[in-house]
Amino acid sequence: MSQKFKSPFVVRDGLDSDDSSGAISLREARRSAYSLPSTWLSGCLLFIVALTFNLYRIGTPSVWFDEAFSVELAGQPLPLLWRLVSTQEPNMGLYHLFLHGWLSVANAAGFLQTEAVVRLPSAIFAALGTVVVFLLGRRVRSNSAGIVAAALYLLNDWQLVYAQQARAYSLQVLLLCLSWYALLSVLARPRATKWYWLIYVSTSVLAIYTHLFSVVILGTQVLALAVVWLFPGLFATGEARKHLRSHIQVFLGCFSLVLLLSLPMLLLSRTADKTGWLPQARLSDLLYFWHSVSGNSKYYLLAMLAMLAIAVGLVFWSRLVAGRGQRVEEVESHVYYQTLWGWLLLCWLLVPIVSTYLISQGSIRLFSARYLIVVVPALTLVLAYVIGNIRWRLPRFGLVLVLLALAVMVVPFYYRSAQVEDWNSATAWVQEHFQDGDGMICYDNSVQQGCQVAVEYYLHAYPGPAHFEAGAPGEFSWENMGPARTAGPDEAVDPMALQTFASRHQRLIFIVGRLPDAAAANKTSIALNWLQSHYHLESSFQKRTVQVYLYTVR
Repeated sequence: MSQKFKSPFVVRDGLDSDDSSGAISLREARRSAYSLPSTWLSGCLLFIVALTFNLYRIGTPSVWFDEAFSVELAGQPLPLLWRLVSTQEPNMGLYHLFLHGWLSVANAAGFLQTEAVVRLPSAIFAALGTVVVFLLGRRVRSNSAGIVAAALYLLNDWQLVYAQQARAYSLQVLLLCLSWYALLSVLARPRATKWYWLIYVSTSVLAIYTHLFSVVILGTQVLALAVVWLFPGLFATGEARKHLRSHIQVFLGCFSLVLLLSLPMLLLSRTADKTGWLPQARLSDLLYFWHSVSGNSKYYLLAMLAMLAIAVGLVFWSRLVAGRGQRVEEVESHVYYQTLWGWLLLCWLLVPIVSTYLISQGSIRLFSARYLIVVVPALTLVLAYVIGNIRWRLPRFGLVLVLLALAVMVVPFYYRSAQVEDWNSATAWVQEHFQDGDGMICYDNSVQQGCQVAVEYYLHAYPGPAHFEAGAPGEFSWENMGPARTAGPDEAVDPMALQTFASRHQRLIFIVGRLPDAAAANKTSIALNWLQSHYHLESSFQKRTVQVYLYTVR
């Protein structure tokens, strides 16, 4: 007699049910596998471990322009900051207001705005995000699955990048994870409490005000639940199907409330386009994203993609396997949680990637690896989801060890390559060589390039004699959120403006930062040739992204 093939995967739904039928009762779905103290202990330990990784060498890499822009913007007087975030710079507005408060507290406590100080909130937000990923994994599968998902998340190379940058991304991810947790908690109950809906609405609104890209993730929730609404038989049976559809109806009302409360941000985004710098999405950009989340490890990437393919198979086949051969009375009022959770996680992971890539083929540009940091929690949860469905304990344990080993191996490479731009040593060189009577000029000072903004961050973080004076060619103005004069940033490479400015100083310090294109590089070359022919080059400092030239005028 032939033996029936036994799948290596368990078709099992709920949190920790051993019911191999593929459907569990709603009462069992709500049951926790571990006690509350165990959950708190696991969460606290994960927070400490995550914070340790996030804080390691956090002050070593130089702040780069994007970080300097956020810190300098947040350091403006509150009335000016409010005007800027409510008109010209709405994206990340909530984060910049929070950072303003944090910097005020740090200054009152006597701390300078050093790299570690300005990045500390991001490290804490990321560590809290690790805890929420653990809670999500626990909700989706089990306590151990939550620990695996959280461990893979805190070790993820791309997550560490933004856990150690003074930008809004770690706060955004934390809020979106809380939004997903509230939503999944509602779906796991026959009657949702108002508190979960309140958490969902508040965190979703705050996520949008933290970063506008959050709308894509919240839209993904709508799309995923729309499929559940249209095909409820794939996810639940009997009365449970009615409860599920009832939850979705309430969800649509809450989502409408989220959009209503976010309307000011959505309207501002129409007049303050900030994605024009993004190019049309190419296949290389898609590959760059996957290489980033895998820490540029081809073995880790292959493991991720293989397990992602398995997850897709589990979602589409688990419902068919679960319902095969069951009597009607055995499946009344059940939710097929394996199918539901797997479907939601895959949507969270894949829909933002695919949709923004396709949209970015046109005039609207949304695809960016940095924006897609918001799907990294879903990626680690999908990996834990697959592991939790392996039938045999030894292969399951072995796969966990392999994934953790691959994740740990790429962490040292992140710390060695964390620096993006070295404004620190360049500004330190300027401080060392600056003398009374010297004049400083920066190029390019446009909002997108921000040479002066990056230098001024370090002048404020590590005070010294060097400073920019009013009237410098091409100077940047926060009041104007751009050039101080109509001549624009190119005034800094105008020989006539350079001559006029140099006539008032004994020496001239000319700083060249990020250049947007070949035309700007050509203007810089002309300006440097003019300076070389009229003044004596006393010294210079060269880095990949920053060059400093010190000229003696007379």
